[in-house]
Parts: sequence; C-alpha cells; structure tokens
Amino acid sequence: MIDAGQVIWSESVATTEGGRDELEDAVREEGRLVYRVAYSVLRNHHDAEDVAQETFLRFLRQRKHWPEIRDRRAWLARVAWRAAVDRKRASAAIALEDAAEAVSKLRAEGAGLDEIAASREMISLVERLVASLPGDLREALILSTTEELTSAEIAQVLGIPEGSVRNRLMRGREILRQELAAILEPKHAR
Repeated sequence: MIDAGQVIWSESVATTEGGRDELEDAVREEGRLVYRVAYSVLRNHHDAEDVAQETFLRFLRQRKHWPEIRDRRAWLARVAWRAAVDRKRASAAIALEDAAEAVSKLRAEGAGLDEIAASREMISLVERLVASLPGDLREALILSTTEELTSAEIAQVLGIPEGSVRNRLMRGREILRQELAAILEPKHAR
C-alpha cells in the first residue's frame, strides 16, 4: 500500500508544511480507495501501486486548486480511474475466445456448474467479458461490483448523472447475462 513517504517530493516541489500535511492526510485517508480503484481496472498489484502514486502526484501538482476541490475522495477516485484506464489502454488486448473455449471444454468434460463457476477459466472469462463491454458500461460495472461504490459515488467518479449510472449498470449486466448464457448453454441446444 502507498504511504506519503513513497510519493516523490522532487520536481522542484517546495511544499509548505500545510501542503505536506494535506497530502499526507489524503494518502492516509484515501490511499486504500485510490489503490482499489486502480486495481479494479488493472488487476495487477504493481501497476495499481504505480497508478496510486501517480494519482497522488497529480493531487500534489494541483495544490493551488485544493480549496476548489469540494469532494477530495471523489476527485482522487476519478483521477485514479482515468490514470488506470489510460494505462490499461496501452496494454495488449486479451483474446475472449480462448477463455470461452476453456469453459466450454470444462462443460464438455462433465464439470458441474459449481465447479465451472469456481474455475480460473470462468473467472477469466467473466473478466474478459467485462473487458469487452463498451467503455461506458464497463466503467460503471467495475466501480459497482469491484469497488462496491453506490450509484451516487459512481456518478461523481465518472462525472455523469446518477440515472445514467443506473442505466449503464442495467445494460451492462444484461449484456453479460446474455453472453454467458450463449457461451454456457449446451452445444445441442443452439
């Protein structure tokens, strides 16, 4: 987990004691949230730590505007989300077909639904299906399920109305349900 001592103090940042205190407070109070938001997107501990550090560096760079930030928690979550999404875009795409094939193979081998649901392949398949959703649906769904944020909190993070969040969640879940049903139904029923 990130702490204030890990945040780089260089780049000609001669912060005041009050600024340093504000940064330390932010890291102490919101560091866990920032890390979780980044991890929910990246699914990699080291990348999530890098994004968390980048988020607090951005916060430090914006110190002149700190009085204008009404909700520090939402601001930090939004910055972490955007930084993580930017980093993820840079990474390679994952083949959905490979995961679907592995789950189909388990089913063909006679694995029960509980066994399939608990398998690494199924978890990977669900993660890949979520990753294949349109960006607006994926973002809302990840923040809701992984981070357990409320619709109001998600609306703040994404900067959209709460009604739009609920709509995106409903549409994303329905697409996932349909995709999983199509993959998991027996071949002879198709």
